[in-house]
Amino acid sequence: MKLLHTADLHLDRSFEGLKNSPKQIAEKLQQANHKTITAIVDIAIRNQVDAVILAGDTFHQSRTSIRTQAYFIDEMKRLDQEGIPVIMSFGNHDYYVAERYWFDFPKNMFLFQKEQVETHYFMTKNQEKVAVTGFSYEHPWINEDKLSGFPTKEAGVDIHIGVYHGDTTNNGAQNYAPFTFSTMKSKGYDYWALGHIHQPQVVSADPLIVYPGTPQGHTKKERTVQGVAIVSIEAGHATVRFEPVAQVSWQVEKYSLRQAGSLQEALSILTELMLKAGPTSGQLLLKEIQLTDIVQLGEEFQLSYENGELLHYLQNSLLQQTNHSLFLFRVEVVAEDLTKKVMITAAPELLSQLEKNYLQPDIFSNTLQELVQNPLFSSVVSINEEWRERSVEQANQKIKEDFVIQEDQT
Repeated sequence: MKLLHTADLHLDRSFEGLKNSPKQIAEKLQQANHKTITAIVDIAIRNQVDAVILAGDTFHQSRTSIRTQAYFIDEMKRLDQEGIPVIMSFGNHDYYVAERYWFDFPKNMFLFQKEQVETHYFMTKNQEKVAVTGFSYEHPWINEDKLSGFPTKEAGVDIHIGVYHGDTTNNGAQNYAPFTFSTMKSKGYDYWALGHIHQPQVVSADPLIVYPGTPQGHTKKERTVQGVAIVSIEAGHATVRFEPVAQVSWQVEKYSLRQAGSLQEALSILTELMLKAGPTSGQLLLKEIQLTDIVQLGEEFQLSYENGELLHYLQNSLLQQTNHSLFLFRVEVVAEDLTKKVMITAAPELLSQLEKNYLQPDIFSNTLQELVQNPLFSSVVSINEEWRERSVEQANQKIKEDFVIQEDQT
């Protein structure tokens, strides 16, 4: 059989850490969660899966908006029309309260509605009998291990799947059904569909135990999303692959401005770098950049960073150049350790002039006269134009690392 397994969609959750986003970006963010569930249903239909498993926290809260409920139910009806059953459990965020749902769930949906462990059964298109055992949260947390209520694999079924929303952490406070993987493996199931951990993890290959992670990241910490898990189970063996569905991606990158000798060059370098690492087709990219090596750009650059002008200009420029598919939400200057650098008062052109001087063969040879005359050195190194240029370039780099050249302001 083939199934689609996802968890932790957190529909209705806002995208965190964004301030003063323009109208076009705000609209895309509002639509992103709904487009994600549509993409999941599209993948399920395209892959002709035998079932879809939603392993908890489909919604971000127990009281979900009518609009999101209606959209979700309509998408589940699309699966119903294709004859694809949906097995759904409720997690610690969307813990189940029947009175809060405005619409009937379609007849293709098997819901775990209680904290008591139970089993649902269905037949695949190939007439395989499948048992799915699981539970749901009825409160924001569950303190006890729920695996004790899971039966061992039933002898009368072809495939037995466990659905479990929780983790292995037991900190003595508000726990989320803490369990051990050894106990989980002892049940003899063919596949374990987990939820709660937002980072994708293939915990075990035999039996296959998978946290698919959240398919759509909602904070800059959720950058390693892989999508939904497509699981194939046959002859007692299971395999998994992932298909991406995220409508919004997050990116945090560090850029050096060491090569920028002026404010104009700094803007040009930053714009070029960000456009080069731009969004994939159809996605909205939310980007944070961290800048290093800005000392040579002086106070004007620092002031434009501190008053927000740099961020504002780059935001607008990139939005226009990417048709509102790249939103720069933060610029941060990474503090440089200037205590190890020596301040030199000199003209800014000093380094470039030194380079020109030492690239001249006679000056370069005179400088390295003693080294060149050493027979051991000359037997190993051939001093030609390429070696001379590389040596001067490395010396230039070392000077920039150890010294700050600043023009006298008096």
